[in-house]
Amino acid sequence: MIKSVQLDSIQINYTDAGSGQPVVLLHGFPLDHSMWTPQIAELSKECRIIAPDLRGFGQSTLTLEDAENGVEMHQYAEDVAALLDKIGLKEPVILCGFSMGGYVLWQFALRYPKRVRAVVLCDTRAVADSNEAREGRIKTAEAVMESGLNSLIESMLPKLLSKVTLTQRPEVVSQVTQMMRSCEPAAVAAALRGMAAREDVTGELAKITLPALIIVGSEDVISPPAEMRGMAELLPHVQFVEIPESGHMTTLENPGAVTESLQRFVAEITGG
Repeated sequence: MIKSVQLDSIQINYTDAGSGQPVVLLHGFPLDHSMWTPQIAELSKECRIIAPDLRGFGQSTLTLEDAENGVEMHQYAEDVAALLDKIGLKEPVILCGFSMGGYVLWQFALRYPKRVRAVVLCDTRAVADSNEAREGRIKTAEAVMESGLNSLIESMLPKLLSKVTLTQRPEVVSQVTQMMRSCEPAAVAAALRGMAAREDVTGELAKITLPALIIVGSEDVISPPAEMRGMAELLPHVQFVEIPESGHMTTLENPGAVTESLQRFVAEITGG
């Protein structure tokens, strides 16, 4: 069920489906909660799934200050905490972050360790941007505000999706393209500035002693399997799953494999 709550100066749109162990799904950039649609459909049969549109994305709103200055990852994390407070969810959640959602996950888990039962890191990174990448994000943010999203979408699609998906899965290409086209340029620019400002959390990984699952597409060029294996080696209690026939967008390119991995992990955590 799609719901919304008012958090101070913004409105957060979110899906709340099912009952039982709460699982929070954080989407990537520049997307919205619908990237989790296949997983929500299955996991909500066993768990309570909460999947927000992060500030400015989907149907969630953005402030004028956000649009001008950017939204840092810790602000998205604070929004998630405020959402859970608003809906009265006190018990620890299984927190799952995809790509930029993983950056938000780090901030939430480090700030609110008692509110997290386990973490799932999908196609994400712990390192900060290089100087070159940081400058590229800022330039892209400026270009998006000046000229719209077309150039960003054209440049991102080949990075988000595997070659097989791009050439043989038009329905997935269409779904991802539509998600990106529906974004507000101000939200995209704000997130780009926020990602450019994020810190390297590699040195913090050992502090996350919770059970962890890492999921990565076998053909992911944004957060490659080798890099995510290196990240896994720094987490004390981790499982690693490589999703075949998938680029960065694992949840849509091979949804069954991602869902099964999540179901197994949740069952282990809950004893189900």
